[in-house]
Amino acid sequence: MYDVSTGRTLHSLLAHWAGARPTADAVVFLRDPGRPDTLGTVSWERLATDVEDLRGRLAARGVRDGRPVLLVLPNAPLTLALWLAVPANGAIVQAMDPDAGLLALRRAAHATDPVLAITTADTSVPGGVEVLRVADDELWTTTAPRELSARSCVPPAPHPGQVAGLLPTSGTSGPPKLVQLTHRNYVTSAERLARNGGYLGSDRHYLCSPFFHTNAQLYICAPPFVTGGSIAVVPRFSATRWFDAARWTGATVASMVAPPLRMALHRAMESGRPVQPGALRAVHYGMTLSAADWVEWDRLVPGVHMRQIYGQTESVTGVLGSTPWEVDDREVIGRPFLGVEAVRVVREDGTEAADGEPGELWVRGEPGNTLMLGYRDAPEATAATLVDGRWLRTGDVMVRHSDGRFAFRGRGMHIIRRGGENLSTYTLEIDLQACPLVRDVAVTSRADDVLDAVVIAHVLPADGYDEASFRAWCRENLGRRGVPDEIRTHTSFPRTGSGRVKVQDL
Repeated sequence: MYDVSTGRTLHSLLAHWAGARPTADAVVFLRDPGRPDTLGTVSWERLATDVEDLRGRLAARGVRDGRPVLLVLPNAPLTLALWLAVPANGAIVQAMDPDAGLLALRRAAHATDPVLAITTADTSVPGGVEVLRVADDELWTTTAPRELSARSCVPPAPHPGQVAGLLPTSGTSGPPKLVQLTHRNYVTSAERLARNGGYLGSDRHYLCSPFFHTNAQLYICAPPFVTGGSIAVVPRFSATRWFDAARWTGATVASMVAPPLRMALHRAMESGRPVQPGALRAVHYGMTLSAADWVEWDRLVPGVHMRQIYGQTESVTGVLGSTPWEVDDREVIGRPFLGVEAVRVVREDGTEAADGEPGELWVRGEPGNTLMLGYRDAPEATAATLVDGRWLRTGDVMVRHSDGRFAFRGRGMHIIRRGGENLSTYTLEIDLQACPLVRDVAVTSRADDVLDAVVIAHVLPADGYDEASFRAWCRENLGRRGVPDEIRTHTSFPRTGSGRVKVQDL
């Protein structure tokens, strides 16, 4: 397969834009997503200069030669600068959730043996891992933290085929694995998303997803390095201030999964005020909202183009999606992206599924280029996922329509066989979320001797909820098959960093 990265790295692209657009904004940030007076900027030239300084200082701490570095920081300009500097030294970035706690930090240190952990927390890491502590005020500049004082010569530039980052899988239905991504993977993902998304040098990409998540690094931060655009940074996702922060930073494009998008929509509905999205022109989203939510979205923000896309960390960003000029029907995802070698829909017996027949999506590519290099220290899991070393088994059930477009039906492990019928928890969740008696719904199942499995609806009640009324709404709107066998109420859901519900914890 042709290599669209052509020897480039994010670091070499940074140097290019520092020369081509030195005074243009590379980063625009809000220290407080609720206060427009906390706005700041970093130019391409400033970012490149500070990254070079960081490289030398990090090299003195042993950040080189393929050693991992734990980056345990919130979204901030310094986080971006370190994300660029560490792999530019030939080391590996492993971003982590800064709110995950000490046990998660210890597990990560045990798993990858990092040379350094960079964090704002006053903590120690087992195994003799050196800790670089960053003060809160230092996050909002790209200059080196005060503790990083020593300097050394800068190591040679890494080879594009070397591992640059470790990203965890989502962990929604089981323990996450660490996906190895090369420098080539990062540039390939940036090219694929920029070309298929119609991104321009004038676009500003809205970073509110947590930095340890695929959406933050690959879908949002990588594309501006091939287009010369910019990144709008807020420290965390705020459902209440999502539209405000986008407007204040001048964000033009966003990438979100449906759960936090739904939270932002409902906060806007509850406020009763008109939504002002500012320059925001497009939102690319994964998963979808309920029909009732889409009615409200179109009422509040009719001028923002919505586009559903599909991809995984293992597939190196987007695989399927519509074009920027197509109208999103909120159900069908679209066709394979340019730059994707091939896709298949496969039955359980390994044969090709017919149009209209559900099956597992397989994606063909080249590991370390258009697909992940593999899972770290997990050769058996890698071999099971990369069939014949070239076909990625996504684990997701899709249907291919006769016009070449694909529709998502759910994770293979989330298909419930109840009473001889196959039910998709994904589809049922979307339908149940349309009920005005609930704030959110997640669906699981348990084994049953008679039905094989029974459906359990986990609900966050809204005002006026009671179980009898909820069941009556289900029968009337979804029919007999749409009524859950069991209903359990919760005050909140355990979620991943991107907002997805951790169903294994329900």
